[in-house]
This record gives sequence, structure tokens and C-alpha cells, in this order.
Amino acid sequence: MYVEQGKTMQPFVAVLAGLIKRKVEVHLMHAKEPGPNFRKDFDKYPVLFGGLERMLCPRVHYKIVIVDGKIAYTGSANLTGAGMGAKGDDTRNFENGFITDDHNIVSALMEQFDSVWRGDFCRKCKRKAYCQDCPLK
Repeated sequence: MYVEQGKTMQPFVAVLAGLIKRKVEVHLMHAKEPGPNFRKDFDKYPVLFGGLERMLCPRVHYKIVIVDGKIAYTGSANLTGAGMGAKGDDTRNFENGFITDDHNIVSALMEQFDSVWRGDFCRKCKRKAYCQDCPLK
């Protein structure tokens, strides 16, 4: 996915690389390995190799973005151009979601993300065979 930066479009991973260079922690959770376009862009930013904390969980379907524990987005959109509205008016997906700075909602979304990141559901998960990052393997 490409995002607008000033007057240009650049890969979303370039934005993540810039954050990591500024010592911002970035955690990205996927249900499966991203496609070849993501990988091609990812490989252009070596800081991502050790700086981006990634985890695969085949059961994750939620989409959550949390910034500094103060503002959050959650909704149906995948991190793709069509999902996030970066495609043309006639080619983007129909999505819904919301952005909030309500402390209770942001905290609940953080806990939902963190509970999977910590592996709270791994012991009872029936998809461990498909999970590369399962700590119980």
C-alpha cells in the first residue's frame, strides 16, 4: 500500500521505517505473510528487518491501528490501497471503521491486540499447526 506524504505517494513501509529510525516501537500483526508487493517494498528498508516487530496469527482478522496509546482506528479495511481508500473512486473497497481518542475504547483495543500478541489464546487455539509464531510449538 502507498500513502500520501506531502505531494508524493510512498510505500506505507517507508513511513514505518521512518518511525523506527526515530525510535518509535512498531508492532504489526498479520494473519498470513503479506503478498509480493509488500515484500518488495519491505526489502528496500533494512531498518525494518530488526526494527519492525511482526507476528503471524492465522486467527487474526481485526484491523487495529493505535498511536501512542491515545488514538485508535478500528474497522474492516485491510492495509491495502483498495482497503484504505488510496485507489481511484471506482476501484476502492466499501469499508467502515472509526477513529477515536476515547480512553476507554483505545484501552480496550490495546488490550485486544496485546492479548493476542502475548499469546493469551495460544494454549486453547486449534490452529497451532498453521501458526508460525506459536510460542507453544
